[in-house]
Amino acid sequence: MMQDKHVLDSWKEIAGYLSRTIKTCHRWENDLDLPIRRLDGSPKARVFAYKEELDSWLEEKLNERELPRKRPFFSTIKSKKLFIPLLVVFAAVVFVLFIWSPWSQKISFPISSDKPSLAVMYFKNSTGDPSLDIWRNALAESLITDLSQSKYINVLSADRLFSIMRKFDLLETQNYGTEELKKIASEGQTSHILLGNFTRAGDIFRIETTLQDINSGEAINSERVEGTGEESFFTMVDELTRRIKSSFYLSPELIASDIDRDIGEITTSSPEALKYYTESAFKGVYDYDKEDSRRSISLLEKAIAVDPDFAMAYRRLGVAYWRLGNSDKRRECLQRAMELSDRVSDRELYIIQGSFYTGSEKTWDKAIDVYNKLLDLYPDDPNGNYNLPIIYSQIGKIDKAIEISEKARQYNPKNSALYSNEAMSYFSLGLYDKAEEILKYYEKNISENDGRIKKFLAWSFLFQKKYDLALAEIDRSISLSPSNQRFIAVKGDIYLFKGDFINAEREYNKSLEKNADDRIVRVRLGALYLLKGKFEDSNVQIKKGLELQNKLGRDFGAQDFNLQLAYGYLRTGNKKKALELCNEALSYAIDKENPGWQRWALYFKGLTFIDLKSMDETQRTADELKRSGEESPNEITMQWYYHLMGLIELEKKSISKAEEYFKKAFLLMRSERSWSHDLHALFIEPLALAYYKSGDLEKSREEYEKIISLTYGRFHYGDIYAKSFYMLGKICEEKGWAGKAIEHYEKFLDLWKDADPGLIEVDDAKKRLAVISDNHTACSTSSCWLKG
Repeated sequence: MMQDKHVLDSWKEIAGYLSRTIKTCHRWENDLDLPIRRLDGSPKARVFAYKEELDSWLEEKLNERELPRKRPFFSTIKSKKLFIPLLVVFAAVVFVLFIWSPWSQKISFPISSDKPSLAVMYFKNSTGDPSLDIWRNALAESLITDLSQSKYINVLSADRLFSIMRKFDLLETQNYGTEELKKIASEGQTSHILLGNFTRAGDIFRIETTLQDINSGEAINSERVEGTGEESFFTMVDELTRRIKSSFYLSPELIASDIDRDIGEITTSSPEALKYYTESAFKGVYDYDKEDSRRSISLLEKAIAVDPDFAMAYRRLGVAYWRLGNSDKRRECLQRAMELSDRVSDRELYIIQGSFYTGSEKTWDKAIDVYNKLLDLYPDDPNGNYNLPIIYSQIGKIDKAIEISEKARQYNPKNSALYSNEAMSYFSLGLYDKAEEILKYYEKNISENDGRIKKFLAWSFLFQKKYDLALAEIDRSISLSPSNQRFIAVKGDIYLFKGDFINAEREYNKSLEKNADDRIVRVRLGALYLLKGKFEDSNVQIKKGLELQNKLGRDFGAQDFNLQLAYGYLRTGNKKKALELCNEALSYAIDKENPGWQRWALYFKGLTFIDLKSMDETQRTADELKRSGEESPNEITMQWYYHLMGLIELEKKSISKAEEYFKKAFLLMRSERSWSHDLHALFIEPLALAYYKSGDLEKSREEYEKIISLTYGRFHYGDIYAKSFYMLGKICEEKGWAGKAIEHYEKFLDLWKDADPGLIEVDDAKKRLAVISDNHTACSTSSCWLKG
């Protein structure tokens, strides 16, 4: 064939020049008229291409070296006669897309990517020295980190690889079978697998790698590099990275322009530090087990002691501390990692910055900016795709969160966290059926055996009051992960909402049997006892949770315990203790520089001041809430101020003004979405009571019926839920609806049959029920005013 330097005389050379796979070049020839020539003009003839023609084609298509994923719409129009009708159709489509909300769209299918994808397997140790086994993982992780810098290759992350290897019980395997490799590639959505092996002869180490196309099963490339001593592993990894890129038909020019700093610069140049770092991943960073997290911290601290500038070790150390609930140490580690920004890759720096800025609403705008930059450079990055929608949701931009989640799912269609993330956004909008659709799509098309997806599916059924379906899904979650305490706790929640308190308590206690230090279950038991009118028992459980919180050294979550306990004291008349806890929670929130926690504490402080009839203090608290809400990037935070102002107006007997403030607060509330965030009952009850006191029984009835229809929205306020039946009984009694009044009183008394002694609502309900029941019986033989 021709030897002209301007001619490319094979598909391999053409693909290398364009920095794409041969398959992609075939598609571009068919769909985008890539200028490919053939010797005799027949389809099967040998191909060649002129570089100048390819350059002109590139310039025409994009004016740059990167190509579109899809063929431009109007380039497919071959006839001018078709242009006008197609333009009309196109305009109609645009109009429909414009008026439809993003959550009304059908589930989209994964988009294609022209970038090759790669899983780097743990290496085989062929030295015969077990003390070198750590390099099986260290070499794999180093190559993953080095290759992940590239803009042109998708590399399976180290934590995702660990998860997949554990799923298929391959963490200790050194010889991988063909079927095992196919499973890993399928699970990780990779088209290629890199297998590695290292040997030693004296001080000389040799690393050999084989790159396989998983679809064809063919070895695309084999490489061998050598070095002296363990210190040489870093330069060998750098050399392998460059060679592997060439194996994917990346041109020398493209490789030269790619992001590729030496691995020793972006991790550590110390073999000892790298080994500690690698071992830490297998001792808890990838898991939630507390003891493993502590072992991981010990190893990372050793790595940092060896190399104090090991930035990635600080980032991983922050993750380990976060697992233990120590947000202060997490922030400290991330801060140090950011200070060492010259010791991490661009990709890693964006991830570190995003994690750091996400920690406070004051820097959410910076987090959004950082994650957008990350996704501009690496559109498929799982960190950016997972965290960015969460931040948008936090600032109230749910539609934007859903938009990014949909795109994220297309890049990573097998990542269940992205589906649950999107489902949570739909929960916030009250679109539980849409969340169900997303989750079922995952089960149908990706996997039926993901416990996380089943838990969220159980939640979607729970919010729709489909309790039996919810129980079935959570049972499947538990069967997949029998030791997962969270799944067991959710099962208890479902029983609680179903009204089966015996089974609810049994499931909560099951969780405690697996882990006596489970403080979250204490909150749930507290909620159950509050629902049953057992205020003292509820407070005992919350106290135990707070003690566990302090014992475990968790600094986030303590706020919830303090304020939940303050609520319990407020309801039992211990207003002084309630105020002390509110002040303690507020001081804690200020110390942590967390405006969200501050608003939470201020609101409960305002509730306490109202009970104390300290209206000046209540107003000052409301003013603080207003200032905080106005400074927040999320307008939803003003709900606290509006609601407290509504309570102030109620105390002034100004029903109309109170109603106006309450409605503003309600408009900013999200739908029920989580056991730890929903406070609907707390917000609705004052308006319901105000309507009742003003004589507007119908509006009062509507509000109380909203409360009894709640799930997680009344979880922490079970006393309000129970007393709503009592109030509905009174309303129906006054309306003359005897049957309904009896039904509501009986429901209330059943809920509070074991309540603390001396509760006036119980005594009053019993008296009223007795009178109505006698009158209602009399109605069977004579005419009376009672109805129903």
